[in-house]
Amino acid sequence: MKKISFKKIILLTLIASILSIGLSGCIDIILPTESIVYINIANDNYKYEIEVDSIYKGTTDSSGKLTIRNISVGYHLFEAYDTSFIKRYGSKYQFITAGSNYVSIDTF
Repeated sequence: MKKISFKKIILLTLIASILSIGLSGCIDIILPTESIVYINIANDNYKYEIEVDSIYKGTTDSSGKLTIRNISVGYHLFEAYDTSFIKRYGSKYQFITAGSNYVSIDTF
């Protein structure tokens, strides 16, 4: 009869443990399903109305930031319209994924 080394026994036990945990469903892998978009007006601190694909989504705060939730995955056009009399404008076309996304828009 052959001798089984201590290392082989530990290795077999470790593999069996990993397989039993993985196959039993005790470990759930949770992937982000919600998209969160953090808008930043890069070169200005005024308030801007933000549109995504020509749909109004909100107004930035006085520091040029806005958080938008539940934007679908894919390419979107983000537009910023100045709310003051200066009438500055900026836009950016960007791909949005599930999870956190950062969109920085330059205005002119």
